[in-house]
Amino acid sequence: MSHPRNRFTRWILATGLLLTVLLTYAAKPPAPDGQITRSHARALYDQPFYPADFQHFNYINPNAPASGTLRLAAQGTFDTFNAFTTKGVPASLSGHLYDSLMVRSKDEPYTLYGLIAEAIEYPASNRWVRFYLNPKARFADGKPITAVDVQFTFEQFSRKDAPIYRATLANVESVKVESPQQIIFYLNDNHDENRLLPFQIAQLPILPAHDRERYDFSRADLTLPLSSGAYTIKSYEAGKQVILRQVENYWAKHHPVRVGHNNFRQIQYDYFRNATVSLQAFLAGRYDIRLETIAKNWSHGYTGKAVKSGNIIKTLLPRKTNQIQAFIFNTSSTVFKDRRVRQAISQGYDFQWTNRTLMYNNYQQPHSLFANSEFGQHSAPDARELKLLQPFRQKLPAELFTRQWQPVKTSGDGNIRTQLQQAHSLLQQSGWLVKNQQRVNRKNGQPLSFELLLTTPEQERIVLPFQRNLEQLGVQMRVKTVDLAQYIQRVRNKDYDMLLRTISHGTTPGNELQRYWHSQYANEQGSQNIANVSNPVVDAMLAEVRAVKTLEDLIAVTRALDRILLWEYYLIPQLQAGQWRVAHRSRLDYPSGTALNGHLDFTAWWEKKEK
Repeated sequence: MSHPRNRFTRWILATGLLLTVLLTYAAKPPAPDGQITRSHARALYDQPFYPADFQHFNYINPNAPASGTLRLAAQGTFDTFNAFTTKGVPASLSGHLYDSLMVRSKDEPYTLYGLIAEAIEYPASNRWVRFYLNPKARFADGKPITAVDVQFTFEQFSRKDAPIYRATLANVESVKVESPQQIIFYLNDNHDENRLLPFQIAQLPILPAHDRERYDFSRADLTLPLSSGAYTIKSYEAGKQVILRQVENYWAKHHPVRVGHNNFRQIQYDYFRNATVSLQAFLAGRYDIRLETIAKNWSHGYTGKAVKSGNIIKTLLPRKTNQIQAFIFNTSSTVFKDRRVRQAISQGYDFQWTNRTLMYNNYQQPHSLFANSEFGQHSAPDARELKLLQPFRQKLPAELFTRQWQPVKTSGDGNIRTQLQQAHSLLQQSGWLVKNQQRVNRKNGQPLSFELLLTTPEQERIVLPFQRNLEQLGVQMRVKTVDLAQYIQRVRNKDYDMLLRTISHGTTPGNELQRYWHSQYANEQGSQNIANVSNPVVDAMLAEVRAVKTLEDLIAVTRALDRILLWEYYLIPQLQAGQWRVAHRSRLDYPSGTALNGHLDFTAWWEKKEK
């Protein structure tokens, strides 16, 4: 039985009164804010590259032929199609199912172009942002996408049970629906902190207000979502397979930002237990494109007739992502509260030996959390950074002010005696002594022992040498690999000592930094602050990120933030990669190999025409 409030809402919709109610909501007229800009696009620090009448992005194939089914793979399982819940294991489909007000151009660092919103309007002060919706925009059921849906979307993602989005939207003061195709967001009074927020609002996946019962974020089940994007769910086998089909008469099929995309009538995801099983399935012809994440597989795993015949092609594509993999300390764990302990543990990871011996020299050692970009530290702090850091000198490591942070460097021959001696000294200073070959706390006699939680069995061979190095210090690192469902639940509940995870910042870092590092999200269930960082100096740098007005200012503050996070040893940067390792069927083709911002977009691939 439906809730009385839901029946009342439907009655209001049926009688046409809901719009009147919403028009009075937060009826606060925008104050004079200087120059007002209305445009088809918005760039963060420069002018959009593509003009209002552009036909398509330069990096795609506008003549890509339409074809049948693209078969892809996923790992593990799933038990819900609710991509936004903090419960269950969601299917990885949201990128296909939902459109947003605006979308990013992958050949510009941070520029958005209208999709559901045909125009954006904003003042110089960034006190508010208005979106004009395209009257042609439709959900998969044919109903128009209106400002009411945008407001409903905002309200859903502002709820307590949507912590990732709620953090992003916290500085929205109020929302007003002005007409079916027009909505305005009023931002808080910190005008200078609102530069990034409109970009976050513009990229929210738009949900249907007329079908709101499907979007209960507290629920995790297999209720089929209503799509606002190019695909909808055709069929599924719980935990094993999902088949998507193109929305019939998709309204944006010929839209400039969608030309050259969505070139397959169906997309089929098959789920495999682990990376080893998935690779064998790929070689056997079960799916079409494989993004290889394991160096050993790339070097030795691609064998057999399909590879020898040329039916499977291995290729390296340029990569532009601020992404590294790292061992992440849970700083709420008793053993990791002391910075010196975290630094000592860091000395036990031998990247040079591991990369040469176990990863076939496929990777580089990260010197920053913002890999392959100008946003991370590259040398000693310059004048701009020192100005930001100086007020906190007494709260930060002295070394931070005079030199660049460096990862642990070894000879690569497996002998790390010097590093272990430094680790021993740090542990002694922090009250951890060796008794009977075991590291124990001076005060309570408790052993220095912790658990590294993994979800991929193939990672075990990479971390076991790290474990053996720590044993020489009398430190016990237990390695535990669990299935995906258990891993997700434990991470949500902050039930871990250390994780091996990918950290991915935006091409132009922005509000996502709040979610990763702000003390507000430390120890919050489901938050992305998985290191549980709670540091007032970090919070101060994050406030500076929100307030920046120029690219130069952003570079200075992200470098300062980078230094703090690295010198505090909240994590151990493990590896970074400058290329995507992709294997695919020879019948498929893809856009130019030019390095594009962000992750690979397989919806821009196509199937070659038969000659």
